Amino acid sequence: MTTINSKKTQNSPWPEAINLSNQLFVEADQLSEAAYALLSNQPVSTQTLHEFSELKRRADNKYIEARQKWLDTKDNTNR
Repeated sequence: MTTINSKKTQNSPWPEAINLSNQLFVEADQLSEAAYALLSNQPVSTQTLHEFSELKRRADNKYIEARQKWLDTKDNTNR
């Protein structure tokens, strides 16, 4: 996976926690895209399905982590 670290993110006026949350969402998107890309390989084997499931699980966990980070940051910002 390629980590996206754009100048826009590095110079963002947002708190670091929001930048981290955004980065986690980007990583989750990348994992999800990689998972679905596996299904475009024909024929789909049981190994491909296993790899898809593993990548999709990682993406789902990353989405949960990103959302929790965003909610924590939102709660801290609203105080």
